[in-house]
Amino acid sequence: MIHVGVAGAAVAVRDWTRIAAKRGSRASVPAKRVECVDACRGVAVVGMLAANLVNVYLRHVPSVLAHNQGPSLRLFDLPAPLFQFLIGVSLTLFLRNRIATGRTPAAARFDAARRFLLLILLGVVLDGIGGLSPAPRWGVLQTLGLGGLLATLLDAFSPTVCAVVALGLLGLFSGPANGIVHEHPVAALAFVPLTLAGVLVGRTLDPDGDARTLLPSARTIGTAALVAAAALFAAGVPFDKTLGTSSFVVLATAVSAGLLYCTAALEVRGQTPGWIVAIGRNALTAWVTLYVVVYYPAWLVFPSWHRLGLGPGLVAVLATTALLSEGAVALGRRGVRIPL
Repeated sequence: MIHVGVAGAAVAVRDWTRIAAKRGSRASVPAKRVECVDACRGVAVVGMLAANLVNVYLRHVPSVLAHNQGPSLRLFDLPAPLFQFLIGVSLTLFLRNRIATGRTPAAARFDAARRFLLLILLGVVLDGIGGLSPAPRWGVLQTLGLGGLLATLLDAFSPTVCAVVALGLLGLFSGPANGIVHEHPVAALAFVPLTLAGVLVGRTLDPDGDARTLLPSARTIGTAALVAAAALFAAGVPFDKTLGTSSFVVLATAVSAGLLYCTAALEVRGQTPGWIVAIGRNALTAWVTLYVVVYYPAWLVFPSWHRLGLGPGLVAVLATTALLSEGAVALGRRGVRIPL
């Protein structure tokens, strides 16, 4: 029964890949930002900041604010997978823009692969400093980079191939193959279908960058993923973000595609909130700043500091999230930005 959900998703993949094949990553688009993608990225990084700051500041974390709780779905389980999905959408836009500047498709893929390798290296360095260990460690940025790297390697193939690989990985990570996603590169492969789903949605963007062209594919993949998530869960595959179970991955895909649909609809109406777009454009800067400003002092300088009660702790979480976000935006305005 585990494969029922995967087979159900395959029904929608046929039409979805036909849409994606019409445009692909080789079409030239204007070298501009797509607001709905940046808005989603802003939501993702704000959620990731808040989810991790809760663990830093609160003495006792309420269940509703926790994440990575095993087979128990939490709201804060979703921001990191959303970012993983957006890596795929952004990859397609990056490749198109590189080709528009005169790079060949192969050279554009090389540029993308180099960026993702640097992202993995950045994650290794940040986590190594925090752990005071010269041994390479796996983490969030490394998982994002791995998904982007594999999606780049698959860019030369048809949308159908990408969909088949994604479905194959979903089948593989529906049981004993699962491990802790953010602790081992093999286990991190469980999140790759999120990135591949993002690629296929991103490929449907019209050459003029019109956000309305993302609506059909986002709706299709969101609906298919939601049905697959329900089927996999009914078949006994729990929603477990820590292990990256297939049911959780397709549920996160549905949520991510749904959010992209909503932000694309807002962009079409000219109603995208500018502040969340600005944060999204500087998302990686905000995340790296979290390590330097919060993690390292908390882990290395004041490891025995007393955490806060719920009220003061939540105030600290909100204030720090706002400061990190606005600080990243301010740095971006001055040309200091870590691109993603």
